[in-house]
Amino acid sequence: MMRKLNDAAVAAAAGIPPATLAAWLRRGHLRRPAGGWRLEDAVYLRVIWLLTRAGLAVDAAAAICDSNRAAIWRASGWLVLVRSQDWNLAGGGAAVTGEALVLDRREDLLQVLNRAAGSGADMAEIIVIDLAAARQKSELALAHFLSTRRPRGRPRKKKETS
Repeated sequence: MMRKLNDAAVAAAAGIPPATLAAWLRRGHLRRPAGGWRLEDAVYLRVIWLLTRAGLAVDAAAAICDSNRAAIWRASGWLVLVRSQDWNLAGGGAAVTGEALVLDRREDLLQVLNRAAGSGADMAEIIVIDLAAARQKSELALAHFLSTRRPRGRPRKKKETS
């Protein structure tokens, strides 16, 4: 059984600044789990962080992660976001379409990338997140955080033996 994590530990495991996690909680983008934070939540937060770094709003990234939470917690496969844009020749704006997929097989990933490349859109943006790598990085970051944290309280005096 994995121990419950505090906010600082889950932020370190997710690779995000603790102030960012606190701001997301304060603004209502995320809710603190009733049972406490777990490593799976750190992977979930890491994916949200990666999506926001790619230009998505926090609410949109959280919605995508919520709809794919089971796959993110399972941490196998890839989370693929495909956004396509077609600009109007008359200058009337762009038509934007998007989809989020979770793929387990490498062949499926290659097929989606191939389809997006030949879609005929003016611009296709593809974001691929390896969920297994995100899980592994979260585990390593949590292990580092737990090994380098300082104990609470005053240090104990060493007893001298004569």
